[in-house]
Amino acid sequence: MDLASHPETLICAECGSTIEDAGYLPATERDETYHPLVDAAVCDACGFNDLGMTGCAPELDDVVDLGPDDALLHVRLTDSDLEVVSSKE
Repeated sequence: MDLASHPETLICAECGSTIEDAGYLPATERDETYHPLVDAAVCDACGFNDLGMTGCAPELDDVVDLGPDDALLHVRLTDSDLEVVSSKE
């Protein structure tokens, strides 16, 4: 599934640092497309250590309380794109 938009910069909502490699991005799914909620992005370190259990990925409700059609995307940033690695719905 594709992202409706590709934000140029993601800032971790937990620690405030720029996400440069990978992180978690909540999104709403509509018409087989993810619409990201960039203000709620979380870096890998905060996702594993602060929000989820240590060593485990966070759940959607750890990041933001959304509706039933929403997903938590694990994303990887590349030089020119934002790649969805996996999703939890």
